[in-house]
Amino acid sequence: MNILENYRSTYDNREIVRILQRSSVLEGNVFWQTHGLGRTVTPIQHFEIDFVNREVVVTFNPRRYNVAREIPLYVKLEYRTTVFKVNAFRDDSQTLSFSLPRELKTLELRSFPRMQFPTNRDYTVALKPSLTGARDSGNELEVRAIDVSRYGLGLLISEHNRPFLKNNRILWLTKLGEHRLQYPILGEVVYINSDVEPRRESKRAKELKVGLKLSGVLPPDVFNAFIV
Repeated sequence: MNILENYRSTYDNREIVRILQRSSVLEGNVFWQTHGLGRTVTPIQHFEIDFVNREVVVTFNPRRYNVAREIPLYVKLEYRTTVFKVNAFRDDSQTLSFSLPRELKTLELRSFPRMQFPTNRDYTVALKPSLTGARDSGNELEVRAIDVSRYGLGLLISEHNRPFLKNNRILWLTKLGEHRLQYPILGEVVYINSDVEPRRESKRAKELKVGLKLSGVLPPDVFNAFIV
């Protein structure tokens, strides 16, 4: 099994900062560079986040370890064995400074790992604010899904549809693709933010990322048909 199968990418700025903060109090953080003679691994003595300049400042021992300024470096953090690449940095004697990373790869710790959908196909789901008795019961919104697990969905919505999810934080999942659920599943909107991966950004309209936590498990037959 490829070790990267156990990893997921995150582009969520809040999660990135949280992982960095948790790693800053742990030992075992390192960075490395790969060159013609092999790989040079350098222990990180200390690192901190400079929120003013939106940078990470890493302290190391320059007497024992040399850093080549002309090649990228890779950082491995102890928290969730997180890794990320740094293409540009400043070497100030015993410290390295670089911009907050836009992407981290971190171990997937969920009981049901999340599956990310490719960008060249549209996977859609349908949501309703209510099922019976309410005047908006026929108001079904179809949105694009970007990832799925047994108990949750990552969605992309247009800015125009933000009020629908913000005002109806409890929604019914009624369809996965073309497959209508025999028993709709209740879902809760757990976040709405603008941290959309660059490869998924629309050129036509501003989009938002939404996390939907489901109260029940997706039926295996519908789930498997949906992810094909």
